[in-house]
Amino acid sequence: MFRLTDRRGLNARLFIYKTAIVVGTCSLSVLLAWMTTRLENPVVLIILSLLLVSGVMGLSRGSVADGLILVILAALVVRFSLPTGTQSEIPASMIITVAVFIWWVIHSITVEKRFSLKPSAITRPLIGFIIICLISYLWGDIFRDPAVRTWSTWPFVQLGGLAVMVLLPSLFLIAANQFRDTRWVVWLVGIIMFGGLLSIIGFYLPLNIFSFIQVRPLFPTWIILIAFSFALFNKRLPVVVRVLLMILAAIWFYSVFVLQFRWLSSWLPALIGVAFIAVTRSRRLFILIAIILTVYIAFSISRLQIGIEQEWQGSSVTRFDAWSQNWKVTREHLLLGTGPVGYAAYYMTYFPDEAMATHSNYIDVLSQTGILGSLFFLWFFVALGIYLWRLQYRVKGRGDFVEAFSQAAFGGYLGTVVAMGMGDWILPFVYTQTIAGFDYALYSWVILGAGIALSNHLQPQMEEE
Repeated sequence: MFRLTDRRGLNARLFIYKTAIVVGTCSLSVLLAWMTTRLENPVVLIILSLLLVSGVMGLSRGSVADGLILVILAALVVRFSLPTGTQSEIPASMIITVAVFIWWVIHSITVEKRFSLKPSAITRPLIGFIIICLISYLWGDIFRDPAVRTWSTWPFVQLGGLAVMVLLPSLFLIAANQFRDTRWVVWLVGIIMFGGLLSIIGFYLPLNIFSFIQVRPLFPTWIILIAFSFALFNKRLPVVVRVLLMILAAIWFYSVFVLQFRWLSSWLPALIGVAFIAVTRSRRLFILIAIILTVYIAFSISRLQIGIEQEWQGSSVTRFDAWSQNWKVTREHLLLGTGPVGYAAYYMTYFPDEAMATHSNYIDVLSQTGILGSLFFLWFFVALGIYLWRLQYRVKGRGDFVEAFSQAAFGGYLGTVVAMGMGDWILPFVYTQTIAGFDYALYSWVILGAGIALSNHLQPQMEEE
């Protein structure tokens, strides 16, 4: 009798789960069909609609972690996007992220019968930041200066900015809670490494077939640090593989430091991460790398000075001006900011000929979400750094995948903290990176979330040991 009751309960849950998937898919299909009649390039939209419906139906047979891997693959190689009627398009990775998030919530409620997040000092500030973003979205509209003018596409731009600021942290939460096995992190690393290998081959050889791979910052930082860390720390890999990984890291670093030196935000985060990993592995190695860089700088000082001057005149000086200009708006909206993308409307109203992007995630977050949003944002990154530091400290000496990834994750975290001060690479601003910036920003969120998942997965084992 009890078995019969349990079976009926299971069938009921499966029925609710499948019904929710079917209803959601049909509703999404109707919405996309309506959009097809009103937006440009309907052929692409129809194709993407079919792919999305097929993806949602296919994901219902797997796990949420499968969907997250699909998001990474879409960001890396899928260049289809939904037109919006503006200069900004919605990338496929963002569409799949929405589907995976909905799927995660439905699966948790209907199958697991609970929606819970692993208790962590990281979860609270991140959820707080998401809530502040939602509140600031309404707050910015309600308390917008009466003189500020908006335009016909403004509501969609706002929603796009809000979606970016909410969905990227959501990817972190999904990764931290759904990568319940090391194999998912292995898949993540494998996809990143393979994409980085193909991209660098296409960069040095005249092979335009690999130009579609998305490797904008901070992808070079992650591929360099992962390859470098695994070559040094994962002693279970064959020596030949470790040597090849070191070569791959060196080639990537050469491409961003030597060939693209003027792009400071591309190589400086990687250099900081490499320095941490090297000094953790061996002080002699750190000194050797420092000597090599010093010798290179000494022989290339003239060319490097030109690059530094170009960077300073073209970027650094304008950044100071942009921050000063942004403060003229932000100081009047300190509590909750101007809302997602909000300060763009103030720029176009009060100084349209002098509007400059801040090129800083810290300034952007302050301007859009105010002091409250900035406090939660900084709280999250401080807590994340402490968590990742403790992880890499606990797993020292293992000489395996876990130690190598933990070193790469913390090195990448250090680079990310620096990169946020030089550009909007973590939370792309819609009017600079467009919504499509979601593609390359999600790498950092998922990889850092995987580091937390690895720590949560190892915690019981570490306690037993």
